[in-house]
Amino acid sequence: MTRSQKTVLLSSLILSAGLIPISIYLIENPYLLDVDTASLPSRNLSLLEQQAQVLAGLVIKPIYMMVSLLIIVALLEQRRSAILALQCGQIAFLTGEVFCAINFYIYKHESLLSEYLHSYGMALGFGFTSFALLEGLERLIVSRTSPPSTREPRAILQLLVPVCASLAFIPILSPLQPEAYTTSIFNIPYSYTRLAFYEVYERRILPVLALIAFFIAYLSLWRDWEAISFSTKVFLCAGLGVLSFSFFRVALNAIFVNNLVWFEFWEEATELMFVGTIGFCLWRYRAFLLEGTPMLELINKSSEAS
Repeated sequence: MTRSQKTVLLSSLILSAGLIPISIYLIENPYLLDVDTASLPSRNLSLLEQQAQVLAGLVIKPIYMMVSLLIIVALLEQRRSAILALQCGQIAFLTGEVFCAINFYIYKHESLLSEYLHSYGMALGFGFTSFALLEGLERLIVSRTSPPSTREPRAILQLLVPVCASLAFIPILSPLQPEAYTTSIFNIPYSYTRLAFYEVYERRILPVLALIAFFIAYLSLWRDWEAISFSTKVFLCAGLGVLSFSFFRVALNAIFVNNLVWFEFWEEATELMFVGTIGFCLWRYRAFLLEGTPMLELINKSSEAS
C-alpha cells in the first residue's frame, strides 16, 4: 500500500468514525443542536467549587492548550511515523479543546454540537497517541529479539486485542447516569449538562465502534503472518482511542455524577497531565526520539539562552 493510499484510508476511517454516529442521531433529533436550559433544576455552588471551576477553565485549560500547541510546532519536519502520529494526536486533541473552550466561554456549556466535537477530538487524539505508542513498542520488541523478528509483536497483539474487546462490554453494560442543572459562578450563569445524549454516545456508541474496530484488526492479525500491517494498526488504534475516551468519561461520571463541577475540574487536570507527560517525554528523550530538524535546533538554542 502506497503512502497516498494509506492517507486516504486513514482519512476515510477518521471521517466515518466521527460523522456517522452524530449524523444519524441529529437527523432523528434535529432539535438537539442546542440545550434548552429553561426547564433544568438550579443548584448553588460553594465558594470552593466556584474557585475550582474558574481554575479549571481559566488557568488549567489555557496552560495545556498552549503546551499542546508548542508540541505541535516542535514536531514540525519530523519524519518518523510514531512522532508524526503523536503530532496528529496533538492536533486532534487541541482542535477538540478549542471546541470545548467555545462551549465553555461562549455557550456556557449549553451547545451539544460543540461538546460532541470536543469529545471526538479527544477520542481521535487518544487513537493517534495509541498508534505512536504501538509503533514505538513494535520497534523496541523487534530490536530486542535475537534474531530480529516481526512475529513477536503480532503474537502479543493476538492476545491483547481480545482482552481489549472484552473490556468494551464494561461501559456497554453500565447504566446511563444523566444529570444536568444550572448554576452561577461568581454571578455568571452556567450549566452543567451530562445529558442522555452524552451518555448514550460514550457508553454505547463508542464501545460498539471499538468492538467493530477490534474485530477487523483481529482478522487482519491472523491474515498477516509477518509484520503488523498498516490497516491492522489503524483499526486497533481506532478501537483503543474510542474505548480509552469512553472509559475516561464513564469513570469521571460514575465518581462525580452528583457534583459535576469536580467532573470538569478533574477532566481538565487529567488532560493537563496527559499533555504534560507527552511534552516531558519528548523533551527528556529528544536525543533518541526526535530528528535534528531546524525547528528542534531553534528550540534547543532558545532553551539554552533562557
